[in-house]
Amino acid sequence: MRLMIAGLSLLLFFPACKKNNIDQSRIKTFDMTSVANGGHYTIRVVLPDHYTAAKKYSTLYMTDAAWDFDDIAAETDRQSTGHGKEGILVVGISWGYDRLDDYTPTPTEMGKGKADLFVRFIRTELIPRIVADFNADTSRAGRIIIGHSAGGLFAGHCFTNHNDLFGHYICLSPAFWWDNAVVLRNEKANREQNRKGTGTFFLGLGGTEEKMRPAFESFKKTLQTYYTGYQQQSNIERQYGHLDSKKANIREGLSFYFTHR
Repeated sequence: MRLMIAGLSLLLFFPACKKNNIDQSRIKTFDMTSVANGGHYTIRVVLPDHYTAAKKYSTLYMTDAAWDFDDIAAETDRQSTGHGKEGILVVGISWGYDRLDDYTPTPTEMGKGKADLFVRFIRTELIPRIVADFNADTSRAGRIIIGHSAGGLFAGHCFTNHNDLFGHYICLSPAFWWDNAVVLRNEKANREQNRKGTGTFFLGLGGTEEKMRPAFESFKKTLQTYYTGYQQQSNIERQYGHLDSKKANIREGLSFYFTHR
């Protein structure tokens, strides 16, 4: 049992290494101490090219910014330009509390399950700050969330339990197995109200991620069956695993979003 938990911990904790360089003049950084959960968060915001306070901008919120900020910000630039679409704000959220406490919906021996408090921080503290300081679009359709592994689990939890907050979801190698696939139970419990929504949903996985696959496939089938108001796409990088599939699925997920926004 300890060996299995240690292996899963590596999947949830281990970072990607390669980073992209971002023009530092476009990055705004500030700190927030949350009233909701007591966490201290460093927030990094990338402004789109030709940013002006006279416009409202869609906003992508990212978990695990310490690992993925540069990759996602750079890929967002590439995809918005390549699709001929206006750029968006990219908001990277650091680990202000324990990572697995923030990202997990229920407590287990691996995490305390405080995702609802993290959502409260995003909803009541972070989003109002981004709206006030950077003129972000206030609509559900103007907000995207992207996360990998435990961060992908958190994005899925936002979909099932806080569906009014984000209109677009990019879940990469999501740890939907958490607590015997609690995300599937939550989806079923909230299905009737959530299935009326619209938006986009991208699911990405590595082909060798056998631990992730059963719950991933079940969630995918559920989306296809009940959530017809959502544009949907899934991608499996068949030759890659948990970490080395991440960058390709970031690219595919953002391309899908900009195609359908």
